[in-house]
Amino acid sequence: SFPGAPGVVIGHNDRIAWGYTNVGPDVQDLYIERLNPENPDQYEVNGGWGDAEIGYETIEVHGRDEPIVLKVRNTRHGPIMTDSGGYAANSSFGIAGDAEASPENLELTALALRWTALQPTRTFYAILKLDQAQDFESFREALSYFDVPSQNIIYADVEGNIGYQTPGLIPIRAGGDGSIPVPGWTDDYEW
Repeated sequence: SFPGAPGVVIGHNDRIAWGYTNVGPDVQDLYIERLNPENPDQYEVNGGWGDAEIGYETIEVHGRDEPIVLKVRNTRHGPIMTDSGGYAANSSFGIAGDAEASPENLELTALALRWTALQPTRTFYAILKLDQAQDFESFREALSYFDVPSQNIIYADVEGNIGYQTPGLIPIRAGGDGSIPVPGWTDDYEW
């Protein structure tokens, strides 16, 4: 198991046993977001401005009287990962498919992270169902809720049957292959 898990993650019950290895699919993409020069809490979406969801993370630091409070901006693609500074000085990124689409003012852009693990998932429910599974059919049904991370999951039961399944959310991209940051201001690279 692992801390916080509601059941046995890898192991067996009285009828079946299961184990895991990593699949390794690319389940993260970086999106270049154009920020509104008049309101950095807005980002471009198909020619208009969308409002970022704003949250705050409080980090208690040993030896400090006051915690560090970080503002977190979330776009439709996930959290902006470049708010800590230094991004505007780095102009060495490319944009999939169109070098001309590169932003002119890097200080008005940001990188947002879209990752399957940042979406609401049902993996803990899958683990509970897996712990109660009694045969290959109920094993497969339990794994239909296993969203993240994608895994190779092997199966064996007391009847001598073996099996295999690879559950998990893996993006199907409208454009690009996930290897470089893509424009976030258009729907051309959506999952």
